[in-house]
Amino acid sequence: MGLLKRLRTGDRTHPAYEFLGEGDHVHSLVPAQGGLHPFSLLVISVGALAGIVLTVDLPWVQISLISTTVFATAAVLTMSRYRLLALTDADVVVMRTRALRPAKPVELLSRIERVEPFGIRGSAWGQIFVGTEKLWVHRRYHKHLDEADALLVAAPRSMRAASSTAYRAARAKKKVRNVGGRHR
Repeated sequence: MGLLKRLRTGDRTHPAYEFLGEGDHVHSLVPAQGGLHPFSLLVISVGALAGIVLTVDLPWVQISLISTTVFATAAVLTMSRYRLLALTDADVVVMRTRALRPAKPVELLSRIERVEPFGIRGSAWGQIFVGTEKLWVHRRYHKHLDEADALLVAAPRSMRAASSTAYRAARAKKKVRNVGGRHR
């Protein structure tokens, strides 16, 4: 069964539910990438390959192009931030993931109340802002963001505020319950 079917049937076995509240109804999970544009590594590599081919007679230029490409590749890979966005009724839950496992979150970063649509800009990789962070989302997930925008416009503001308030109240109860839980 696919991930969206599992989400819509209420299956809470996905690792993202570890970071969500009990009353959260997740519409979709969207992987995103922060940092430089995802195609920047491709542009760097193609440019270096063209330079290497064109400078066959100049080995020192080839060596400098190869070392620059390796440095640029390492820089792009270390500056990338991988996120998983859980789109709920009223909020966007932002979780940190690893590069090779983009669907398995490892840390909860923030929970942001949605008050305005995403407004995707771009074609293959669309740019969105979640809080203060600029993220890139692949085209195959644009329809999920559009559906979330449609739900945001359709839902009355009081309903969105109520679900966010319910989450905060449940979270506060958990914190109060766990205060005395440590053994001395």
